[in-house]
Amino acid sequence: MAFMPDLPTRVLTLIRHAKLIRPHDYVLVGVSGGVDSMALLSVLHTLQDTIPFDVAVAHVNHMLRGQESDGDEDFVRAAAEGFSLPAHVKRVDIHGLAKSSGKSIQHAARDVRYDYFSELARTYGYQRIAIAHNQDDQVETFLLRVVKGTGIRGLSCIPVSRGPIIRPLLDVTRREIEQYVTEKGIRYREDSSNRKDAYERNYVRHRILPPMERLNPTVRSRIMSLLGDLTRLNERLDREARSLLTTWLPGDGEITLPVGQLIACSEETRFRILSEVLGRLAPGFIALREHIRLVEKVLQSSRPSASALLPFRIIVLREYDKLVFTAATAPPQVVETFPLRPGHTVVEALGISVDIDLVDHPPSEFSSDRYSAFLDPGSVSRLSVRTFREGDRFVPLGMAHAVKLKDYFISRKLPRTHRRRIPLLLIGDCIAWIIGERIDDRFKITAQTTKVVGVTVRKLSTISE
Repeated sequence: MAFMPDLPTRVLTLIRHAKLIRPHDYVLVGVSGGVDSMALLSVLHTLQDTIPFDVAVAHVNHMLRGQESDGDEDFVRAAAEGFSLPAHVKRVDIHGLAKSSGKSIQHAARDVRYDYFSELARTYGYQRIAIAHNQDDQVETFLLRVVKGTGIRGLSCIPVSRGPIIRPLLDVTRREIEQYVTEKGIRYREDSSNRKDAYERNYVRHRILPPMERLNPTVRSRIMSLLGDLTRLNERLDREARSLLTTWLPGDGEITLPVGQLIACSEETRFRILSEVLGRLAPGFIALREHIRLVEKVLQSSRPSASALLPFRIIVLREYDKLVFTAATAPPQVVETFPLRPGHTVVEALGISVDIDLVDHPPSEFSSDRYSAFLDPGSVSRLSVRTFREGDRFVPLGMAHAVKLKDYFISRKLPRTHRRRIPLLLIGDCIAWIIGERIDDRFKITAQTTKVVGVTVRKLSTISE
């Protein structure tokens, strides 16, 4: 039989390997009074002789088991005093909180504990928060996730550290913990609720794992081996997703991804990219598979302007070769027509300014600025500007026949969301220039031109390009 180092030595090895505790850290230990947390407290207290760090105790009385809960609180206070450690205790009516918040009792209790520990860390300057999760917790969590439903991303090891949270017992089985406290004579409290199979984790522990162990006595180690493989796979997929995301920088209020490159990704990598994008636009939004399926439908659509509405008012749009995510509300369509006169005119509703000059002759050279144009108004003197309306037609420069403006926009692959924001210069009732795009052939400068209108359009400084 291989030599097995004692529990403090194994924990010390993990602490050093994963850099969980540094010299002179101030460590807050979450202690329920149960066997796991009392073992953790004892081990960390022992290791203070090897690594110079300070320890404090935190306990939450969930007030779920009446006198038994109060007994746990008293026990933890006494244990902290026995180790000459400071103790922080909070009492919370978890049953009432769960009812008012709509959470399960377990979920509400967990949130309260972590919120309290984080609050203490901020207030007292604790750099680390030690939690007594062990290897059996990993196995039970894995089985719960499989039964309740999860993807590959949800099948990973519980992290040994995340931010200030550390889990020094994560490589230790519950059996080893129980053996340690028995050998050291460490007292602990038995939680009567741990014997009730009404709680999901207890059901897995008492009803699911025992028959699995009868089929294969090493099933726990086999699950841990599988978890290790899955964790490494998840880390690789996450690295790939992060690498791609760093090259696709967000725009102002929106994030644009290239359709071709996105489709070329593996489905699982794409899931992580899309989840990250949605999380960036709406912090707190946890993307589910059903949300990603909606995005996938838009991504894979043959329609160049497909769209979907997601929670948190996130809109995803397929704009030809781009997939655009935005959480901003689309501006209302401007339906008014705005008259223009020679000189400088500001049209705030369209976010533009228009400068009009009346000259006798066209310039010797035409500007390459696509927001400047010289037009022949003929006998018409009325100029105005508006946006697209259904049924609009114009004669593109170089063509002899009118085309629908909608068809022109499609041929130019202009996103549908942009079409109604493009200003149109009208001479009389005819579209003379799709500003920034193309003039109407009927208003081009010719040898017979006797009057020239020079038009320059600029976006107002508050409007992004």
